[in-house]
Amino acid sequence: MVFLHGVLDVHIQKATNLANLDSCFLRFNKKDVSDPYVCMTLHTGEGEQWDYDIATTSIINNNLNPVWDQRFFIDLCHESSAITFTVWDKDLLSSDVIGSTTISAGQIVHNTDTSGAFKLGKDGKNSGNGVLHFSMTYYDKGSLPNKDSFEVPSCLFPLRSNCNVTLYQDTHCKKLPVSIENKDGGKYEPRSTWRDIHTAITEAKLLIYIVGWSVSVKTVLLRDEGDDNRTLGEILKEKSYQGVKVKLLLWDEMTSTDMKKGGAMNTEDNYTHVFFKGTNVDVFLQARDVKAEDIMATSKKPFTNFCFTHHQKTVVVDAPIEAKSDQRKLVAFVGGLDLTGGRYDTCEHPLFRTLVHEHENDFRNRMLPTLTSKSGPRQPWHDIHSRIEGPAALDVLNNFAERWKKSGKCFIAPLEKEKNLNMNFKVTAKDSWNVQMFRSINSDSLDFNIKNAEIGFRADIPVLKFKRGGEVDDSLHRAYLHNIRKARRFIYIENQYFMGSRHMWSEHKEGKSGNLIPLEIAIKIEEKIRDGERFTAYILIPMFPEGQPEAEVTQEILHKQVQTMRMMYGRIATAIKWYKVDAHPQDYLVFLCLANKEPPTVVPKQLQAPPEPENTLAFHNRRNMIYVHSKMAIFDDEYAIIGSANINDRSMSGSRDSEIAVGVYQPSYTAEGSFLSTGHVGQFRRALWAEHFGESAPVDVWDDPASLDCVKKVQALAEASLRAYITPGDHATPHHIMIYPLQV
Repeated sequence: MVFLHGVLDVHIQKATNLANLDSCFLRFNKKDVSDPYVCMTLHTGEGEQWDYDIATTSIINNNLNPVWDQRFFIDLCHESSAITFTVWDKDLLSSDVIGSTTISAGQIVHNTDTSGAFKLGKDGKNSGNGVLHFSMTYYDKGSLPNKDSFEVPSCLFPLRSNCNVTLYQDTHCKKLPVSIENKDGGKYEPRSTWRDIHTAITEAKLLIYIVGWSVSVKTVLLRDEGDDNRTLGEILKEKSYQGVKVKLLLWDEMTSTDMKKGGAMNTEDNYTHVFFKGTNVDVFLQARDVKAEDIMATSKKPFTNFCFTHHQKTVVVDAPIEAKSDQRKLVAFVGGLDLTGGRYDTCEHPLFRTLVHEHENDFRNRMLPTLTSKSGPRQPWHDIHSRIEGPAALDVLNNFAERWKKSGKCFIAPLEKEKNLNMNFKVTAKDSWNVQMFRSINSDSLDFNIKNAEIGFRADIPVLKFKRGGEVDDSLHRAYLHNIRKARRFIYIENQYFMGSRHMWSEHKEGKSGNLIPLEIAIKIEEKIRDGERFTAYILIPMFPEGQPEAEVTQEILHKQVQTMRMMYGRIATAIKWYKVDAHPQDYLVFLCLANKEPPTVVPKQLQAPPEPENTLAFHNRRNMIYVHSKMAIFDDEYAIIGSANINDRSMSGSRDSEIAVGVYQPSYTAEGSFLSTGHVGQFRRALWAEHFGESAPVDVWDDPASLDCVKKVQALAEASLRAYITPGDHATPHHIMIYPLQV
């Protein structure tokens, strides 16, 4: 067995003289011959059921000498004995093997370049099945070109300079419980996401383009006294009547209909569509597989449309250029927040106090679905979002345009015709940002504009992959891998889910959890232990997935997360033992969650205990988890990834849920040597910790999250909060952050 950790560059060129498996009495046409395609399989040495298909070419119909000329750029973090190239003949209901050839993992590592014409064998015969022509180059992780670059190589969208970025926590963060000093010595002031989105929408003069998993026209963005209390639907209607182009591109949730507009997922897509009928607002409900006009047309399409979603969340508007009031620029919002119900929250994450005003008509608690705002508790919501100005905002707009074009709804007029819109706007400030857009999406959902591509690895390596019969952009997964491998001191992750790398689980390896992110983090820690260096990964996730904890789907997700954690802690423990380090695995890897428990004095007198026993218990316990919906990672306080993608295969594979994210950093504030960055990314991480730890925030050690002192203090504070949460009584939790309830 050989551990392959790096990138495999494979060029499958052609096959010659393939055996014809279609030569039988069922042929309807003399020209009917084999329909070949190639599948690459990585062998784990644990049995055929644990082998992995890592690349598949397109199918070429009726051809015994097919030319594919397809390249694959495959990230590997696998123990392997060999890789097999199998040529298959695709039939109507199944596929038959034409022949195969196998390259040992040892040969791949020691002879990094493998190329030639390889005879295909089958059933012990090494001739008569044809010849496969391919080349293969293996790059170990340490020898990868651009491995230390801030730009993730070989992506459809390049790194854009001269941008401005605003980072947001929650929908409405008024103030933080702990003062944070910004880089110029002043006080760091958090911005309000929905207040800034409200301003951007109401000030737009040319366009408002919204992409969402869910957009509710009933959502009220501003809820402080004296605020504009109009709904989002009312505001968008008014803007459209003013001549602004308003377009909404929403996921078509297949269970929502004219009769049941909310649907099983309560996205309200049909309700939103009906609300804007007869207005100037253009709404398109896009199925996950746009090609499936009839959802029962093929076996693949109904499965894709029912099981996978459009999960991107963006808003693109025009905004004034401050120095030129008549000139406009593009502004894009990207992150985890949908403009829908249950999202509005502050950094205090109250359970009861806001039920008489802010959340009276916006109540959400999926754990106890019969609870209402008449009693509570509500389920608080924590999320992360961003605002982008400059060249990268145009990339976000292009994502909208590509998806809108695929829908066939209508043509979007080129914005270059808008004389007051500066499409080339750039930020010239010294503390400007560099931004790169990443996606997880395939050709079912859009028509890729390959002209955007600026290759950074090698000019002849594709920026798109080929999977399941279509082109795939999985740059989001590669962005995580690139930055984990590049990280020097610490990683801080907030995510709704955390599961993957099932090929390294000790048991229950079945299922779809193959992304490499958890394993790459574990290996990074192993390498640091080997080198005698400190490194810490903090991972904040929900206490449990949204919904009823006893539900089968909830338990399945928890099971996969536990298997992922067990794999990571097991590898770290082995490294500690092997290198004889006096340490515990949680000195390097800490899982955290958020929750709140309030005293009876904060419960408004208008709220009454509900009649149902389980709801009454929740009312009297006055506690609830804070649902972590963030999709964010911070590396060494200098680089952040923020978007819509969870750390699971739905979000990372490229052929399931569609996702979008941005990688952001300030070139003037990158880390040097063992020192961490002092720029805005680091301030944002401290702002998040100020929210989560409250007045107990570990300000004396939080400048170096990798240090053992910081890890120990975080653990102590988080454990104290968990104990307060589970202990009966009228006391409140000292802060929101808690150690994830896991015995290590």
